[in-house]
Amino acid sequence: MGTLDGRDEDTVELWAQRLAKVPTVLEVPSGRRRPRHALAPGRRQPIELSARTVALLRELSRTANVPPSSVLFAAFGLTLARLTGMSALLVGVGDPADPVPVRFDVDDDLTPEAFTCRVRESLAWSLDRGGFPLDEVVTRLGVERSGRSHPLVRVFVALPGTPELDTGPRFDIAVRLADTGGSFADCAADLWEEDEAQRFFLDCSAAAEQLAEALVAPETGGTLADIRCLSARSRTFLDALNHTDDVLPGSSVDQLFRDAVDRWPSAVAVRDADSVLTYAELAVAVAEQARLLRAAGVGEGDTVLIGVPRSVAEVVAVLGTLWVGAAYFGADLAQPASHTAKILAKARPAAAIADGDAAGRLGVPLVDSWHRGWEAGGEAAPPVRPDPGRVAYVAFTSGSTGAPKGVAIPHRGVLRLVHDGKHLALGPGERSLRLAPLAFDASTLEIWGTLLTGATLEICPPDVLLPNEIGAFLEERRVTVAFLTAGLFGLVHEFASRSFAGLRHLMTGGDVVPHEHVKQALAENPGLVITNCYGPTENTVVTTSCSVREPADVDGPVPIGSPVPGTQVYVLDRRGRLLMPGAVGELYTAGAGLAAGYLNDRAETDRVFGFFSPDVPARLYRTGDLVRLDGAGRLHFLGRADDQVKIRGFRIELSAIGEVLRAQDGVEESFVTVTEGDSTGKRLVAAVRLTPGTAVTPVGLRDRLRDELPSYMVPALWAVVDQLPITSTGKIDRRRLVALARPVGWFAKQGPRAA
Repeated sequence: MGTLDGRDEDTVELWAQRLAKVPTVLEVPSGRRRPRHALAPGRRQPIELSARTVALLRELSRTANVPPSSVLFAAFGLTLARLTGMSALLVGVGDPADPVPVRFDVDDDLTPEAFTCRVRESLAWSLDRGGFPLDEVVTRLGVERSGRSHPLVRVFVALPGTPELDTGPRFDIAVRLADTGGSFADCAADLWEEDEAQRFFLDCSAAAEQLAEALVAPETGGTLADIRCLSARSRTFLDALNHTDDVLPGSSVDQLFRDAVDRWPSAVAVRDADSVLTYAELAVAVAEQARLLRAAGVGEGDTVLIGVPRSVAEVVAVLGTLWVGAAYFGADLAQPASHTAKILAKARPAAAIADGDAAGRLGVPLVDSWHRGWEAGGEAAPPVRPDPGRVAYVAFTSGSTGAPKGVAIPHRGVLRLVHDGKHLALGPGERSLRLAPLAFDASTLEIWGTLLTGATLEICPPDVLLPNEIGAFLEERRVTVAFLTAGLFGLVHEFASRSFAGLRHLMTGGDVVPHEHVKQALAENPGLVITNCYGPTENTVVTTSCSVREPADVDGPVPIGSPVPGTQVYVLDRRGRLLMPGAVGELYTAGAGLAAGYLNDRAETDRVFGFFSPDVPARLYRTGDLVRLDGAGRLHFLGRADDQVKIRGFRIELSAIGEVLRAQDGVEESFVTVTEGDSTGKRLVAAVRLTPGTAVTPVGLRDRLRDELPSYMVPALWAVVDQLPITSTGKIDRRRLVALARPVGWFAKQGPRAA
C-alpha cells in the first residue's frame, strides 16, 4: 500500500472519526451459533407491507417528497437496533462487493420525523464521500479481518437503483428495498431460524407502518421510543407466552399442610437419620411447637430465627412458626457474629429456635426444638386464619452495600410455586431430597413441594457434604425427586453418576447448568427428566423452567425456559419498553410469586419492585439478567446486566465485597471480580492497591473479611497492584487481574515482599 496524499489522509481521518465509537461487530441474536466456516447461502424472505403502509408511503412521497425507500431504510435500521440492543450500528449500502457503511444512531428521545431526517442525512454523508477506503480505515480503527466476512458490515441494504449483484454469503442479512413494492431479504440460512427471519421482517413492516403514520401526522406527538417494532404476530406470541394465570387457593402454606395431613395421615412425611414421622405425627409435633412459640410471645406478623441443622426438628420448627402466623428465616450460626448481627438487625426476630453455643448469644428468647419423645405440654395452639398475603419466610441475600437484604416472601408466592407445578412432579409415593440450607431459597422448593403434595421428605444429614456422600444418600434412601444446584449437579454426576439411576426427576439451577453433564446423565439414565429451574429469590425460587428428556434435546446451553403457572415474564430495554421476540434485553417478572419487598428497606424495594414499564401495567421485579426469547417461547440466559454473580448457588454482589475491602486500613483502592467457569469452578478474585509502607497483606485482609462476611464472600485469589490495569476502552482489565492473582497462601510464603 502506497503513501496517502493529503486529501486521501483527510478522507480516511473523516471516516475513522465517524466510525470510531460504533461497534464494528454487530451480533445478530439468533437461535443458532455463528458457524466458524463461511455463512451458507441465504433464504429468500419477502418483506410484505400492509395496504395501509403502502398508502401512507405514497402519501409521504406525494406531499413531503419522502421516497418510500427512505422510510423503509429507517424502519429496518430501527428494528435492527431493537433486536440487537445497539443504539449505534453500521449498515452497508451501494455495491455489495464493496459496501459503504452508513451509521445509524437511535435516540429514543427524538421525534420519528427527526430520526428519519437524521437517517437520510447519514445515508447522504456516506454516499457523498465517494469510494470508501476500507483497508486504510480498518487499519486506523485497529479492526482485525477474517474470512469472507466484511470487517465492518454484517448487514447490507440494496437501495433502489443498485445493480442486481449477488451478495453471496458475506452478510447475516442482505435486504433489497424497492419504492414500488417487491422488497425482499436474504438471511444466512445457518444463522437464522426460518421462523425468526419471518417474524423479524414482519416486525420491520410493522415499524414501517408506525413510522409512516408518525411522519404523516407529526402533530400527534410522541417519540421514537413509542415505535416498538412489534407486529401483530409478535404481540400474539408474547401474549401467549404469559397466559399462565393459575387459580391459586386463597389459603396459606400451613393450612395446605393441614389439608395434606387429612388426605394422607399415615403416609411418611419426613425422615432423617434418627426419626421418621407420618403426616399425622408431624402435625402433632408442629402443634406443640406452635404452643411453645405462642407461649414465648410470638404472634401473627412476627419473625422467628431458625438455627437448627437439617433434621426433622428443623421441619417442625418451620411449620410451627407458620402455624402461629409468623415468618421464619434460616440462619447459619457458624458464620461470623458480625454478619449474623446484621441479619438480626433487619429481621428483628421475636424468638429463635436454635441449637449450639451461638444460640445463647443471639439476644432473643429461645424456644425449644423438637426431639424424639417430645410430648405435648399443654393445650395445642389453634392455627391463625389463612392469609395468602402474609409473609411466610424471609430469605437473606448479599446486599449492594454489604448489608444483607431480607426478601419477604408471602404465602401466595409459595402456593404459586407448588400448586399444580408441573416443574416439580411431586406427589404421594415420591421421595424428595432435603439438602439445601434453610437460608437458601431452594429449601422452599424442597420442603413445600414435598409436604403440600403428600410426598416424603428424605433429609440428608447435615454433615453429608461431599458429592460422593450425597450420591450415596440418594441411593440409600431411593430418592426419586431431587434439586441440586447447577455446580453440585455437575460434581455429583462426575463423582457419583450411578446415584442418578433411581431418580425420576432431577431439578437443577441457581447458575448456568453444565449442559454436557445434562446430556450424559440423560444418556445414562433412560426415563430421567432434568429440569432447568431459573428464578431469583425475589420471585419465590422458580420463575421459568425447561425440561429435557432425551440427549438429543441438548445441543448447547439448556434454555431457562418458559414461565411457570402464575408467572409472567417480559424482556424490556433500558427504558423499560417492551422488546420484540428474539431481542436481547433485561428480564422483568410479574405475578403471584413476587416478594412483598425487602424487609425494612423501602429504598431498595422501590429500586427493583414497581410499575416500571408503560407497556406492562403490572408490578414488576427487575432481575438484572440479560435474556432473549427464542421461537419456541423459551428464554435463554445471556449474563448479568450488573456485577452480581453466583458461586456454588450463593448470589454475591461483587461491589459488596469491594466496599468492605475499601473500608480496611491500608487499602487505597480495591476491585473484586470472578474467574470464568461454572458455579463450582468460579473463584472470587480481589485486587488491592495498598497504602505505601503499610504492613497490610492479603493474608491479613483475608482474615479481616472472614470476621465481617460469610465464608462464600471471602475471595480465594488475590492480586496486589501498583494501579488497577485498564483496557483500551478504559475499563478495568479483569482478565489481567485474574492472570495476576494468586492464592492467599502464596503471599504467606513470600512474606512482606509479596505485598
